[in-house]
Amino acid sequence: MQFTTLVPAYKPKYLVDLLTALRHQTVKPAKIIFSDDSPDQSFMTALNADPLKGLVADLKVEVTLGPRRGGYNNFRHLLRLYQAQAEGAADLFHLLLDDDLIYPTFYEQHLHAHQSASLPCVVSRRWAALESGQPIRDDLPVPAAIALHPYRQLALDANTLFTHTVGASRNWLGEFSNVTFRSFMAPELIDTTMAGVEYSGLEDLGGFLKASLHGPIGYINSFLGSFRFNAAQNSANPMGRPLKLAFLAYISLAIAGRRLGHLDSEQAALSIRQVCAFILQHYQREADMADFCALIPRLAAGDLEAEADFLGIWSKYSVLPISSA
Repeated sequence: MQFTTLVPAYKPKYLVDLLTALRHQTVKPAKIIFSDDSPDQSFMTALNADPLKGLVADLKVEVTLGPRRGGYNNFRHLLRLYQAQAEGAADLFHLLLDDDLIYPTFYEQHLHAHQSASLPCVVSRRWAALESGQPIRDDLPVPAAIALHPYRQLALDANTLFTHTVGASRNWLGEFSNVTFRSFMAPELIDTTMAGVEYSGLEDLGGFLKASLHGPIGYINSFLGSFRFNAAQNSANPMGRPLKLAFLAYISLAIAGRRLGHLDSEQAALSIRQVCAFILQHYQREADMADFCALIPRLAAGDLEAEADFLGIWSKYSVLPISSA
């Protein structure tokens, strides 16, 4: 088993930190592929010239031009490149965002988990950190039964994950940077639909849940990395399209979970009501959310026609404009 690290690159200011974290892994990735989506090919320039070229001489680094069609399209570009290069089912991949950090035993512990069982993906805990990289807190609402479990490695099935993430309208698993996948999950992540429902906006959580449909996922109850807060993140703009997509996607994942039988009707309805209340409170004055807000009273009441209307509007809203996909 070996790892390929896929870096959807956009913010070059953190490049040295990222390379330092990769160079000091106790188990190094076999290959690192950067997809440079920066406006001026900053990553390609820096990685092909000294001093950084010398810094990564002991790593197998590839740099390709990104598609420049929005964040997740850069992820898809990398996943397709990986698909073309993967050597078999034992291959593993890791989508590492350019502003996040992984600690020295990240790959070692993820490899151990993958070797212990046939797991579609493995998730480890991570700290929230300042822009400097200094960890400051645990900002993920991990259920107490999991956070306080005496075992460091757990296997979590689809029912558990759907109930305690979508059912509670919470993502306590984290983002792509603290998760590694088996090679067969690459095409699954390219396609952001589940049970016929688009989940753009929560590509990470949707991807983890999709993995659980193939079998229990591994959970490492140790902090092996950091999510770095910075002003360029989508979460820094609560009225931006990415966060609107994320909240709407909780509704779509609740519908998908119910269709798949991993949420019962009551669990799905409760999740939808909670998200509807939040959307109405925060976005009712936003012009691009007007159609959704008009549906919310009926949708929250469990009107199946309203659900069909929601999915019709969502199927268009979730994919446009391409630059925000």
